[in-house]
Amino acid sequence: MNAAAECKDLQSTADFLGFAPQHLYYLVEAPENFYVSIEIPKRSDPTQFRTLEIPRTELKGVQKAIYRKILSEHVFDDCVHSYVSSRSIITAAREFCSGKAVLKLDIENFFPTISFKRVLGLFKSFGFTPAAAYILARLTTVNDRIAQGAPTSPVISNLIVRGMDVGMKALARTWEMKYLRYSDDIFFYKHKNFNHPKLTTFAQKIITDAGFTANGDKTKYYAKGVPRTTLGLLTHGDSPKIPGRQRRIYRSLFFKASRNVHWADQNKDRLRGIAEWYKCVYGKDDTYLQYRQVLQNVALIRIHDSYQSN
Repeated sequence: MNAAAECKDLQSTADFLGFAPQHLYYLVEAPENFYVSIEIPKRSDPTQFRTLEIPRTELKGVQKAIYRKILSEHVFDDCVHSYVSSRSIITAAREFCSGKAVLKLDIENFFPTISFKRVLGLFKSFGFTPAAAYILARLTTVNDRIAQGAPTSPVISNLIVRGMDVGMKALARTWEMKYLRYSDDIFFYKHKNFNHPKLTTFAQKIITDAGFTANGDKTKYYAKGVPRTTLGLLTHGDSPKIPGRQRRIYRSLFFKASRNVHWADQNKDRLRGIAEWYKCVYGKDDTYLQYRQVLQNVALIRIHDSYQSN
């Protein structure tokens, strides 16, 4: 089904998405009223937190429909490892292992830079009428930008930078190396050391031409075999590893959880995030099984406490 052909105005867009026109109308009028801000642990480092703007149920359901019926049909190049099925931080980090030389660049304020105007232009480029594109852009942005937390934002961010990815991949080919992007993190890598200052200049121009700003303070070059942390993981060995300091923090938190069930219950989401992240990197090894056992014990003890209090 051609979404652009079906969606012409509010009525037809609502019909296509499966909602009443009145429902879409009041969401389009004031989308900022349908978000709540929360803090969650970072996936690459669950001891740190990032702020997300989460859409409320009324808006989230519509955004999921937009993703399912309009955005999910797009396929991304293999250089994109963020927000793509079967790809992740782990698959990206594996690319840098075995001692490759790596240049990392960062896009400053990536999500906030993707404005309503850019999202509007994106939907227009898909063939939607100005009216339908306006409706869809309003439903997928808040305060003139996409929100970190909306189910549509990840794929929209990938779609917005497709042209940049093409330019970066072409640049990498001319240098006989590979290009990879994970959200706002950009990487060039190869088995030999290379002239990274010159490559950085070319790459930063492509970022600027794409309407973004490179964060010079986060530009880093790692020579072949030099110890390094990329995407929150050690990647200079044969396989990605969690840095030792971070693993020690994990152990201390789970030790505290094993001794203080009330603290553990208050921090259970953070602890679950750590355990799942650890499993992503190392699988179900003995340490992960210990972490899982602590979480199971906390759940059982809390159930027992609730039963006793009754």
